[in-house]
Amino acid sequence: MQALKDLIYRLRANLESRYGDGLHTRLPAPVLVIAAGIFVFVLLVSTRPETKPSTNDERVWSVVARPVVYGAVTPSIKAFGELRAKKQVRLRALVSGEVVSTSEKFEDGARVARGDVLLRIDKFVYETRLDEARAALKGAKALLAERAASAELAEQDYKRAEQLFKKGTVSKKTLDDRKTDFTIKSARKEQQQSTVDRHLVQVKRAQRDMKNTNVVAPFDGYVTQISAREGRVLNPNDQVAMLFDSDNFEVVFNLSDDEYGRFLQRNTDVIGRPVQIVWNVGGETTTLQATIERVGAQISQATRGVDIYATLEGKIPSNLRGGAFVEVELRAQPVDGVMALPKDAVYTDNRVYLIKDGRLEAHTLVDFVDDGAQVLLKSGLADGDMVLLTRFNEAAPGVAVKVVDQP
Repeated sequence: MQALKDLIYRLRANLESRYGDGLHTRLPAPVLVIAAGIFVFVLLVSTRPETKPSTNDERVWSVVARPVVYGAVTPSIKAFGELRAKKQVRLRALVSGEVVSTSEKFEDGARVARGDVLLRIDKFVYETRLDEARAALKGAKALLAERAASAELAEQDYKRAEQLFKKGTVSKKTLDDRKTDFTIKSARKEQQQSTVDRHLVQVKRAQRDMKNTNVVAPFDGYVTQISAREGRVLNPNDQVAMLFDSDNFEVVFNLSDDEYGRFLQRNTDVIGRPVQIVWNVGGETTTLQATIERVGAQISQATRGVDIYATLEGKIPSNLRGGAFVEVELRAQPVDGVMALPKDAVYTDNRVYLIKDGRLEAHTLVDFVDDGAQVLLKSGLADGDMVLLTRFNEAAPGVAVKVVDQP
């Protein structure tokens, strides 16, 4: 505002120098304001910056492309799975009693060997039962020996009476009496033999109970979920720990109906096929090999797919644990005379773009097989044609592109 006033004063001074001191009587104030406005407008127009028209340069897109080369392609299906120990056992107490000691290896995560004693239960009750069973068996055997001797003597008397009866020395009643006595004593012998057999069973049961006071690892593995320590009183079937196999693992993954069907179209059977397992942990990648051993008995209602079980081969890494999340790659039979294109390279209506002279050219695929994650092209493109792999919304015939990478 002050600058405008200064400008008006300068304009007034110029006019006064031309018209003299009587300017205020000759030119009224509104006229002076209008004159000042015209002067400002002319000044602004004369000092405005010059603008140059902008040029609309064509954009060139940096893309990835691949030349067309037909050959043998091994289709693969990638999925995610879970590593599991093939044997998982809940270790339980088979007899009741107080835990009197545990092994130094009986700790969560510790590795144990087959036959290692992990936990001991008080044996007093079972030792006395075994001693009682053995004493009862000993008495039964003694009585059996007595009855066996009695039966043998009765048999001899019967045979002697039979010979004398043939000679006419003894009567028929004497012979019958000897036969009856032999029959009774033989039956008593057999009865006592059954008693001995029952005592033998009791001894074996007591011996087994004695053996079961030790909880033993049935195979090599890792101990976890420990729930028993010294001083705890266990009842039969109480869980004391979990044991996971350390040397035999399998991976379980799921194939959808579509993937399973496509795989069977190119393969007679899925069982026996090799599988590659990739385990990423702590920034390190471990690659393992496995072989499909069996297929789930039914289609899962949750995933609408089939569970596949593959057994790991070779030496198992010491850091491998069950429950690991892994990537699985299942390879099918090789297909000859095709070219594999990623699904992202195929646009709507089975359209791909070729790159010719730095510009895109649309082409529709006809002879191809949809392999899920990729397209197996059988024909329709010439060897050496450059196919656009980068997908972007502005892709259209005539768009300028520049190839920066060829995988």
